Amino acid sequence: MSVSDSFAKLIDKIQPTGREIERTVQHAKQIRTRLEQSYNLRKLFSAGSFPRRTFVHGSSDIDLFAVFSRDDLRCGERYVNSSTALSNLKQDLEGRYPSSAVYRDVHAVVVEFSDGVKVDVVPSRFHGMTQANRPIYKMPDGNGDWMLTSPESHAEYVAEADGKSVGKLRRTAQLMKFWRQCRTPSVPLSSFHIEMLLAASRICEGARSYATCVTELFQLLAQRECLAFRDPLQISGNIGATRSFQQRELALRSILYSRDHAKEALSAERSNVSEAKRQWGIVFNGNFPR
Repeated sequence: MSVSDSFAKLIDKIQPTGREIERTVQHAKQIRTRLEQSYNLRKLFSAGSFPRRTFVHGSSDIDLFAVFSRDDLRCGERYVNSSTALSNLKQDLEGRYPSSAVYRDVHAVVVEFSDGVKVDVVPSRFHGMTQANRPIYKMPDGNGDWMLTSPESHAEYVAEADGKSVGKLRRTAQLMKFWRQCRTPSVPLSSFHIEMLLAASRICEGARSYATCVTELFQLLAQRECLAFRDPLQISGNIGATRSFQQRELALRSILYSRDHAKEALSAERSNVSEAKRQWGIVFNGNFPR
């Protein structure tokens, strides 16, 4: 079996199961029902890895954008800060799911269900439209204020780049997300950062193997030292790779280590397939098909 065959086998292995998708969708429907009872819910839609089909087996997570009416997010004539909006949302979801872990994250309230599904609910409000006639929303920025975002615009940007790569971008993103899980400890690298960096860099386009795409992504992340980069659509400001300096240091150490072994694997592939697979086994912490 060639290295390319091994990557194809790994990609097939990490696809989410029908049962994982079914459970995730069911929990999203339950949360919609709850929010419709508690808020003037204008819109609820999935964003992130789930609709872009880049989530992987074993990580049944979904991001839900809850677009509330402006009155839901106001106190008198002024909008509440985003920390207050998150606290109110957390209290409401705790009332619906008393036996589940419900907690605030940077941009969302997270509900962890007993079956392993984790739902991130992002409170937001409509802000305006892009020049391409896509909605722009305001969402929590992690510091009590609100930031601009347009999930539909970013999804289209990634989808267009994926089409140009003939599907390699999506699968390379999945391989990187699986790599995050494989490392010990797991690597706190943003999925959104991975996908947008792949789309902006175009490293998956052309006649390139998955081994090459993954190695070049490691190299690009290392060169950039896991720093945030400017949103190419000029909507969301900087797109961070991690949430803190400590996470960045941890992610960068894992990236440098894996990059070096990925480069060794690429070099060995020309003359020693067995050694190339051994090196990829180190990258994926023993989870690469031999």
